[in-house]
Amino acid sequence: MKSKFVKLKDITKIYKTPGGKTFTAVDNISIDINPGEFVTLLGPSGCGKTTTLRMIAGFEVPSEGDIYIGEEMVNSLTPDKRDTAMVFQSYALFPHLNIFENVAYGLKIKKLPPKAIEEKVKNILALVNLEGLENRAPNQLSGGQQQRVALARALVMEPSVLLFDEPLSNLDAKLRVYMRTEIRRIQKQIGITSVYVTHDQAEAMSMSDRVIIMNKGIIEQVGSPQEIYNKPATEFVADFIGVANMFTSVVKEVGDRYVAIELFDQIFKAKKRKDFNVNDKVKVVIRPEALSLREDEGIKVKVKTSVFMGAYQDYVLKYGEEEIKLTDYNPTNKKVYSEGEDVFLYINENSLHLI
Repeated sequence: MKSKFVKLKDITKIYKTPGGKTFTAVDNISIDINPGEFVTLLGPSGCGKTTTLRMIAGFEVPSEGDIYIGEEMVNSLTPDKRDTAMVFQSYALFPHLNIFENVAYGLKIKKLPPKAIEEKVKNILALVNLEGLENRAPNQLSGGQQQRVALARALVMEPSVLLFDEPLSNLDAKLRVYMRTEIRRIQKQIGITSVYVTHDQAEAMSMSDRVIIMNKGIIEQVGSPQEIYNKPATEFVADFIGVANMFTSVVKEVGDRYVAIELFDQIFKAKKRKDFNVNDKVKVVIRPEALSLREDEGIKVKVKTSVFMGAYQDYVLKYGEEEIKLTDYNPTNKKVYSEGEDVFLYINENSLHLI
């Protein structure tokens, strides 16, 4: 299957409200998506991610800027003239058509020969593991199967770019995990450029080559899931992705490769990732799973809460007025501390990230 790059250049989308005011949904963003890449637009409701996807699809027109699919600028093209296909949240299957007819619908509109249609539909149903279900009605399928029919219907048109608008939000938790694995498997197998919209962090982290974090119409950070999680560029990203401890600290010393900071009345050396000056105030980001508890060395803290979660023990610790979240995995063979106990907190300097 062919695959093209997607380029958004200085895109802005402004809506007019009934009262005559304007609202900027997307504010001067630029994105480059490589051929065959799986990129997720991630952010809270109202951040502009769905509007961005709809502009790529042609359902919305940019107020400013240009959109390219491959070498072609597509601003003026209607959705049916663009080399894209959309997989919707609601599946949008025709209830009066069986599975074969649903998948074949677009091919019939294009007036392909019946034999070609049969072969293409058969191949695509095999790809999404729906062989033998051709004659069933949509209401005879599970939610996951219906979503795979919707995916097959999009793929059978052989688009260069596949667009996903929160396709798994109507499924239960366990089925969502299965389907995100299935979608990623199929995407990798055919190598199609994919743009995926979700507010679900786990989907974005587990499926994407790169994640684009959006907030209030702007892009906060673009990077691999590992970069987004371990090296958040802003406080918003650190707080939005996963769970993070964030503390204000003061720079005490700056070296070639490190920044010395004062935290919990101790001096730590964090890796230098950007320029700081002595006495600058910085935000220190520490993930809860990067911390550990010890009985005899570290920073003395008191256990405020201790909650068993099966695979891990969740703690909230107190140091003066500061609260520190700590996640201790596989607690079965470890000492579990109770509320009110004193314990020592150990911080590995490699786990500190400065913003």
